[in-house]
Amino acid sequence: MNRKIDIIDNQLDPSLLEPDLAAIRSAVGKLPGVRLPWDAASRLDLVAQGDRMLRCYDNWLLDDEQQQMLNGQPRDKFILSAASYLCDIGLADGQGMPPIAEAFNDHRAHAFFNPSLATRSFQMICDKWQDLGVPDELLAGSIARAILPVGGPDGDNVDSVVSATKDLDDATANLPLLAASLQLARALDLRSPVTVLQIIGHLPKDSGISPDKLAAYFHVVDAGAHPYLNGTIRLKIHCSHPEVHRALKHHERAVQQLLEKLNQRVRPRFLYSDVLYEIEPAGYTPIDLKFAVDSSAGLQLFMGNRLYADKRVFLRELIQNAVDACNYRKLVDNHYSPAIAIEFNNDVSTITVRDNGIGMTRQWIEKYFLAIGISFYQSNEIRDVYRNPRIDFGFISQFGIGFLSSFQVAEKIIIQTRKAGFAGLMITISDLRDYFDVKILEEDCPVGTEVTLNLKASKMNYCRSVEFTGYLKTNIRFLKVPVALKDNNGNTMTIGQEKLAYETDKSAGTVFVASLNFPESEGYVRLGAKQHDTHIRALDGAVGGVSVFQDGIFVTQTTALLPEGARQNIVGRINLQGQDKCELSMDRNRIFWTPDQLRNIKRVIRLGMVDVANQLLSAVQAQDVSENTLNSIINHLAVFFDFSDVDDVMFNQLSRPLREKVTKRFRDFVRINFSHTMRRNGIADADGYSEAWQQQVLQSFTKN
Repeated sequence: MNRKIDIIDNQLDPSLLEPDLAAIRSAVGKLPGVRLPWDAASRLDLVAQGDRMLRCYDNWLLDDEQQQMLNGQPRDKFILSAASYLCDIGLADGQGMPPIAEAFNDHRAHAFFNPSLATRSFQMICDKWQDLGVPDELLAGSIARAILPVGGPDGDNVDSVVSATKDLDDATANLPLLAASLQLARALDLRSPVTVLQIIGHLPKDSGISPDKLAAYFHVVDAGAHPYLNGTIRLKIHCSHPEVHRALKHHERAVQQLLEKLNQRVRPRFLYSDVLYEIEPAGYTPIDLKFAVDSSAGLQLFMGNRLYADKRVFLRELIQNAVDACNYRKLVDNHYSPAIAIEFNNDVSTITVRDNGIGMTRQWIEKYFLAIGISFYQSNEIRDVYRNPRIDFGFISQFGIGFLSSFQVAEKIIIQTRKAGFAGLMITISDLRDYFDVKILEEDCPVGTEVTLNLKASKMNYCRSVEFTGYLKTNIRFLKVPVALKDNNGNTMTIGQEKLAYETDKSAGTVFVASLNFPESEGYVRLGAKQHDTHIRALDGAVGGVSVFQDGIFVTQTTALLPEGARQNIVGRINLQGQDKCELSMDRNRIFWTPDQLRNIKRVIRLGMVDVANQLLSAVQAQDVSENTLNSIINHLAVFFDFSDVDDVMFNQLSRPLREKVTKRFRDFVRINFSHTMRRNGIADADGYSEAWQQQVLQSFTKN
């Protein structure tokens, strides 16, 4: 079999690559010398550094999900291992290359990426790949690119990492993850020369501590996952110098920033979200002062006491989590039929929300469920879903904080969850500030997630079932996944699958509805009319503006999307989906429109208003009504359309009587404000009135 095919085939036996990795390790060990720029007598053991990084990956840095991905891609694992030995070969002497010392005087010397060193190492791997034991030139290109940075305090190079591999036949599927893993492992290796320079950069210039002396002042006792704090990397360090102690804490903060950046840019994200250097001082007393976030106050905010005004919002948050879980399971199971159920017990002291979605593993729980402010469905793991044209749904969750709203009403929450192929888990949460009770379920529970809330006792004597049912019917009306609701009397109803439409009174002909032409969303506007006997006499009043839903869940009701002249007669509904979706506030009760989004949605609504206005006017003209009544209705409808908002498409779609009214109003406006100027100077740029129909009106004044 061709050797190159062996290397790039991800289905090969990983053991076939072991001799190649051993050859690289041996070649690195035989380099003429790896010198440190601060001490000509010092030599860096790149083999030992690479060994430390490999132990870091295998023992604790990469979680099961990441390890499973690498184990399934032997080529990727080989690239990461090889890059760990080769990442700093730019420090090697020989080959006629200039000294590397000046690289560390670079203005970015204290960043997690030293451009001069990376460029030198990159070039050596590409040029000397045969001497370094790399079995294939294209593979050497991927190894070289794995040493480039993915992200950090001083820059983000993930896009160049990805684009740089597009022309390689052996381009790995997840090079950013490999580069991020290498970068994080090297940042946490406090003996790495790059890391030494970072720490030195945080020392006072007059400290008198040179890089070669730094190691004498601290010693890393242990590095790995924190035994008590979930999602935390811990380095236990003995330190004998207060300035070095402070420099290490600054480095801790820099690694924290790096980890946050990496988790935003790579997938799967790392299990960890925090970095902690536990430093034991010897011979001095450290004073560490810094701003901190009051966790109790933060939890109170997220639990809804200040963030959510309506305590019933927990129902909406749990439902949207269930919908997302069902949508995600669709990606892996073509025959899957989603189901969501809500159940109240007899006295509505407990509420259970159950879905048959993707379920959670322990690592998903640690990565996302326990990490406040991180939503799995907005993470990099799921980002590729949006690039897949076959997927006709989006994910609702945005902030990863909605679940905490349940603690506004619940004194205890029990979660049962299982992902296919994994053991089920039961999590009991009685206090957000205390440890949770987690048990592995002995028998298989259904795939999906069940959340049971034990509600706090109510101070009011009222029917909770009616309150909660009414809220659900209003707020989750247009979901694509049906929700089966079982009330406290055992009655079952299906909610969440209404059609986003308005009923028309065709027999009387007094209600006119038009659909809105969005790229991916749906919506309608409605206009009613009053009639006497069988004749339409006037427009009917209607208030409320436009009800805005996103992914079938109610967000807000606003009149701001309608022209002022139409707000007493026109109402509408829109359900934003896909590319039409907008950014929401953290409580999901407000929409933050960009200027382009607001302009586009207003235009779509105005085109719908043109349709209903034409419908109503056509119905009036077909009846035998007086001229006064007809003119009154025309004048009233024309007020809907401000001439400054009417583009040529709207103008041409308006029925003739309405076009004439809009034209007359614009002509009167021009006569009052611009006629004298236009007689002297010709046609003016009348404040941006550039539509063809507007220019035609302006031209008429010049001719006269």
